[in-house]
Amino acid sequence: MARKIGSRYTAHQVLGRGSAGTVWLGEGPEGPVAIKLLREDLASDQDLVGRFVQERTALLSLDHPQIVGIRDLVVDGTDLALVMDLVRGTDLRSRLERERRLAPEAAVAIAADVADGLAAAHAAGVVHRDVKPENVLLDSAAPTGPGGAPPALLTDFGIARLVDSPRRTRATRIIGTPDYLAPEIIEGLPPRASVDIYALATVLYELLAGFTPFGGGHPGAVLRRHVTEAVAPLPDIPDELWQLLSQCLAKAPASRLTAGELGERLRDQLPRLAGLPPLDVDAPDEHPADADEDTPYEPDIGLFEPPSHRGAVPLVRGAAPDSSRDTHTSMKLPSAEELAAYGRGSRSGGGPGGSGGGASAGRPASPRHRAVSDVVRRRRVRVGAAAAAALVVAGLGGWGIASLGGDSGPKAPADNDHPTTAPPTTHPTAPTAGAASPQGSIGTPVELPHWSAFSAVPAPRVKLVGGPRAITVAGTTYVFARGEDNDVWYVTRGVGASGAYSAWQHLTGIGVADDPAVVSASPGRLDLFALGTDDLLYRRTMINGTWNQWYQVDERTRFDAAPAAASSEPGRIDLVGRSGGDLVTASLVGSRWNAWSVVPTPGRITAAPGLVSRSKGTLDAFVVRKADGAVLRLPYSGGAWRPTVLLRGMDAAGRPEPLASGDRVYAFAPATSGGLSQAAGPVAGGAEWSVAALPGATAATTPAAVTSSGRVLELYVRTPAGSLTRATAQV
Repeated sequence: MARKIGSRYTAHQVLGRGSAGTVWLGEGPEGPVAIKLLREDLASDQDLVGRFVQERTALLSLDHPQIVGIRDLVVDGTDLALVMDLVRGTDLRSRLERERRLAPEAAVAIAADVADGLAAAHAAGVVHRDVKPENVLLDSAAPTGPGGAPPALLTDFGIARLVDSPRRTRATRIIGTPDYLAPEIIEGLPPRASVDIYALATVLYELLAGFTPFGGGHPGAVLRRHVTEAVAPLPDIPDELWQLLSQCLAKAPASRLTAGELGERLRDQLPRLAGLPPLDVDAPDEHPADADEDTPYEPDIGLFEPPSHRGAVPLVRGAAPDSSRDTHTSMKLPSAEELAAYGRGSRSGGGPGGSGGGASAGRPASPRHRAVSDVVRRRRVRVGAAAAAALVVAGLGGWGIASLGGDSGPKAPADNDHPTTAPPTTHPTAPTAGAASPQGSIGTPVELPHWSAFSAVPAPRVKLVGGPRAITVAGTTYVFARGEDNDVWYVTRGVGASGAYSAWQHLTGIGVADDPAVVSASPGRLDLFALGTDDLLYRRTMINGTWNQWYQVDERTRFDAAPAAASSEPGRIDLVGRSGGDLVTASLVGSRWNAWSVVPTPGRITAAPGLVSRSKGTLDAFVVRKADGAVLRLPYSGGAWRPTVLLRGMDAAGRPEPLASGDRVYAFAPATSGGLSQAAGPVAGGAEWSVAALPGATAATTPAAVTSSGRVLELYVRTPAGSLTRATAQV
């Protein structure tokens, strides 16, 4: 039966129903239209109606071939309706349900169209917030494009953002569809344009593989995977396409491409994809065998609203009448206790690396969450529940910084690249999950080193600024520092009391904005990392005494301070850096960088971090908490970040610099009261950390550099005049 909508439109037939309302096939002054009539409870909300009216100009301005245009906004009595273009075709979800996966050329062409639509929306200041196959319409009336794909249009702009504004939903709720939620949304950060890029990359992954990268099981398990796990690679697609896809699935929002960049680069891939068949990807089990038969699934445990039915609300002819299909899901942000309870009581595996459990709403589980033995599964539930609780408490967000492989990136000219002596040696997927609760240690305090008097180091040709960093390899100590000319300067010294200094040398090619970091991960090799004046990270490598050129490590992510480097396993380089007040980490294994991820810290951090490896497979990050200047030690071992250790009595005004030597870990930092503080603790538990001022370093105003050779520690400190002094200690 026909229904009048305002004075200009008539609704004739229901096309579908969604969480926000009903979609009708209608008629207007200019012909057929699709009318989304919002629920009566929404229409009676005067605040919501006011916001729709305020947003009317922005919504009507989204005029782009890849966006389903909004023609009008009707407010009439109890009716609140959006009048939209009618697209004659089907939605992308319906096609996926029919074909399971698409050929790469068609999948990329559809994603490129959606990216073009997002670029136009983002330019107008509108974030979609709910990009998923249900909200992508395929126009069957238009000529097909690459791979036989019809033009794709994005619909439902602004619905989730307006209907589920903070005033209508509690701050403890997450708005969106679990499979496509960006990590920063799960962390509770405000949605930016980058959340749409993450969601679109998830859609593209699903088009290629037939399943989403983190889907399957209870929504709580899906959310945890988004923030703690790296995406599983897809076989048999060109490396360039995989790099593009993984970059847009990065945990760190700043690492993702913009919509315009993504659309352009996707179209560049199309010629290489012509004729490729759909991927032959193993279908994940829909009912994993690791689900406990004696532990029934409990759908109502206070965590989330029931998972939404997977489907679309097509604004097209031919849709199933009265189809009950949600456009988005509103979920409660879980507390630590709730996640722990879920891990104990649900059918799904609990830990960040555990199984996802059974499929929800007909969706297969991710192939990375397959059946394991019941014994292993139960152990994962116990361990994973505790880890997951700590993750949420710590606000472990979806940062990760997508990586570029190996030494690929813009090069800068080299200069003075042949040192007088040659160097050396010595990693996991980027460390991710872990606990972050401050704790002390017990036992007998560790004795602090007894330092010699400081002696002068030959001065370079320029004044040094910032703090030095040092490393000893193959009988030679290298000390690096930043000059006031923004170049990296370094000097070498032979070990022993009579070791001689070389002449100072410098590395040009980029302007350096902070203290460089140095690491040796394999014999005969040094890797130097520096923060450029553009806030991007660069790497330079010396192999058998010769420096190569500077390369960008990450061409998009900007850092607040220079990262630190260490080697947790032979051949592996681990980095930690500060970006946006968070500590982020990534690792280089062979020639490939893995994704960056956030390290859980109790609060925001300030200054640059320090990093050291105590033994194979371990790391210790040292950071300064922004709230009070306290120095925190964040241990990593066994594949996870362990509880944070507060170094009581050690407050820092700058970067902490750690060193592992023998059975001790040492840390040095410029004290807030002036001079240097030193701390010492055990490599393993059992003794209390000791903290005290370092005698003779009262003039120090910047971080120190520390290294060791055998049982001798060497400490390098910059003087106010811009040169270095050195002290030693026997341990």
